[in-house]
Amino acid sequence: MKAITYLDENLYRKKKKALARYFRRNYKYLSMKVIPTLGKEEKKDGIYEIYLPTEELFEKVYGKIYLHFSVKNDVAIIEDILPNDILISCYEKDLPTYKGIPYETENDLKKIKIVEKMIWLRKKKH
Repeated sequence: MKAITYLDENLYRKKKKALARYFRRNYKYLSMKVIPTLGKEEKKDGIYEIYLPTEELFEKVYGKIYLHFSVKNDVAIIEDILPNDILISCYEKDLPTYKGIPYETENDLKKIKIVEKMIWLRKKKH
């Protein structure tokens, strides 16, 4: 591939800033491993997604963090970073965190705590 472009560069940059602020490890993985290899790899035309390593607690509450991109005529088109809602919220305002996981509402916090207990119980059984 020779070029990388964006479907919506403004939205991509907002989500990337949210990753940099709240999910440093994912941001570094995206910036240092994924993006540099996109320009070097030869891929067939199509739609792809790359999973960014995500903490189990965040993954259970909000979902996995993915980079969606497509390839057309040796051009990688970065389409989106998901999950959408939490990343946009992280960009727009300072969110409180619980054990490193940002949350927007009290319901989100309750969900994080419940999932944390479920993970802890599962690990305790093993």
